[in-house]
Amino acid sequence: MVYIRAMSALWSYRPYNRASCIEMGRLETTGPISQAAHFHSEVQIAIVTHGCRVYSSPLGDLCASAGDMVIIPAHLPHASQGSTASIVTHLYAPSDHPSVRGMVIPQIIRRVHAQSPYEALDAIGSLRRDERHDKQFASTGALSKKVVNQELDINSIAAQLGYSTDGFIRAFRRQFGMTPAAYRLAHRLMNARSKLRRGDAIADVAYAMSFADQSHFGRLFRRAYGATPAAYRSAFVVP
Repeated sequence: MVYIRAMSALWSYRPYNRASCIEMGRLETTGPISQAAHFHSEVQIAIVTHGCRVYSSPLGDLCASAGDMVIIPAHLPHASQGSTASIVTHLYAPSDHPSVRGMVIPQIIRRVHAQSPYEALDAIGSLRRDERHDKQFASTGALSKKVVNQELDINSIAAQLGYSTDGFIRAFRRQFGMTPAAYRLAHRLMNARSKLRRGDAIADVAYAMSFADQSHFGRLFRRAYGATPAAYRSAFVVP
């Protein structure tokens, strides 16, 4: 997976449906903008209405043009980059939401031309789920949980699994598209995002997630999500 630097903070976020805990993100840009590899606890639904956007994951690249939709399963690392001018809307739906339940592999739906989040969710609800992947992803989930356990160092995890440290790092990167250290960082950012959404103070979040300082946290958050922690938090906190 390619690691890409976010060029500007053009993403805006807000609640879409508080009752179902769906979040919405929107990007409108006249210049290219990219996001570093990251993942979400929710299923991500990308609706491209202008230009194109490429989503890169360990399972391959999905290139979506205007009218297309991309579904990224929860906890799947991915990076993205877009055309010079593009408009894209993201929905972040809990993995137990009826429309996305059972989505375990990234998919693209061509020429949907969804005009609203409701139409997008309705289109996804008609997709076929492939239960053959359930066992594979259960194993993947067990490994990722072991890696994000901060009480275990990478050397110990590698030894437990019968790898040398370098061999484990290479094997993990092949499967997840990032090193164990990068995956741990992405997991911390995902948890930080959740804390900001519920209204925790930015300094408290930076400290709780073990970032060097608030500035360091802000730079990494912006690279992954295209917005500053302050801008993201303000969209969900009622004054």
